[in-house]
Amino acid sequence: MKKVTFYVISADICDNGLNNIEELLCYIVKKNWYRCKKVLICCENQQQATRIDEILWKKPLDSFLPHNFIGGGPVSGAPIEITWLENKTNLLSYDILINLLINVTESFTNFKEIIDFVPYEEYFKKLARIRYKEYSKLGFKLNTIIL
Repeated sequence: MKKVTFYVISADICDNGLNNIEELLCYIVKKNWYRCKKVLICCENQQQATRIDEILWKKPLDSFLPHNFIGGGPVSGAPIEITWLENKTNLLSYDILINLLINVTESFTNFKEIIDFVPYEEYFKKLARIRYKEYSKLGFKLNTIIL
C-alpha cells in the first residue's frame, strides 16, 4: 500500500540555525540511508536544493550522508539525491520521496512512500492540508506524526 507520513512541526527554529523541518529532514534521511533505502528529496527550487545540499554536508555531525544533485556524481546516482521542480527525474528508481514542494504532482503516484511536513506557520499549514487531501485522492494511506 502506498503511504504518506506527515510530520507536524510544533515550533519553527532550532538552536543551530536550521529550521525544524531541515533538522528533521536530516534525521529522516540518515535513518532511511541506514535502512539501505534510496531517497529523493524534492525541493521547490534550485536555491532550496542548494541549501539542503549544504545542510547534508554538515549534518549529522556524527556521520556522512552520501548525496548528490540529480545528474551529478556516479552514473547510478547517489543513495540520497536532491532535485527541484525544473529537473526531469526518473522517479521509479527511488524508495522514498521527501517532499518539500508546496503542491502535490501526479508523478508522486510512482512512489510507495512519501514523507511530507506540516510547518509551524499557519499559511503553510493550510497548504499542507491541501496536500493531505490531494494525497488522499491519489489513493495514499495517510499517517500523521505530531512532534
